[in-house]
Amino acid sequence: MEIKQAGWCKKPASPINARAALKVGGRTTYTIFLLAITAVTGSTDNSGSALAPCVCWDVIMVTWKISPKTGGHCTLGYRADLNQTNRTNCTENMSWKSRPDRDPTLQIQPVGRASEGNYICEMATREGNFHQTYHLTVLVPPELTVYCDSRGNPVCKAVAGKPAAQIWWVPASSSRPEEEDHGDETVTILSTFTGNGTDVNSATCFVSHPAMSYNQSIACPSSKLSSMHSAFKIPANVCVLKQTSVALDGLQQEPCS
Repeated sequence: MEIKQAGWCKKPASPINARAALKVGGRTTYTIFLLAITAVTGSTDNSGSALAPCVCWDVIMVTWKISPKTGGHCTLGYRADLNQTNRTNCTENMSWKSRPDRDPTLQIQPVGRASEGNYICEMATREGNFHQTYHLTVLVPPELTVYCDSRGNPVCKAVAGKPAAQIWWVPASSSRPEEEDHGDETVTILSTFTGNGTDVNSATCFVSHPAMSYNQSIACPSSKLSSMHSAFKIPANVCVLKQTSVALDGLQQEPCS
């Protein structure tokens, strides 16, 4: 999966008002605001992403300075006068998307939690020098399970999500969710349905997370699972496509297709 900024040779009228249109494949979601500092969020999978500064003038020199939250700093550089690229201390999943003289986009493939950090692009062109900072945050969708405990109560569990998932029941449960912090910024949430005499055959667990939404109905008569019905729900601001690709347009909103 790849993120790219369309309209490569266009400049937004106002960097404050520029907002990225979003197309998403699979469960990964990203949001980019093209400001002096660009915020990027995404979720882990086996795909890749690309950070692209919006510059269309002849490039003289490009340097990507990468400061991950874990591990050492790295740089990727290009000099047009020597037609030369160099890399210092960068992992194999970080590289140029294409020829840097034509497209100075940085490609990260695959994206993982180790990819989190600050990405600074410094460019020298015939029109002047440009500087843009991206902050990459990786979301981790939780692993979800719904089951009946030994007392016959429905249980909904969201394991190792980043950030913590939110769980609620319909009808409302009288118990409070349990939370386990794993010390690596991931959190497991466990919620047991107790309905104060409510028929548990109608209990439905809802799980909300920035990388996904989910609901599942479960019945637990006689402490045994007799029936189960599940359905996935997609947030209204996310469009799921058949193609495993992501496109960002830093100039205007575009409808999902």
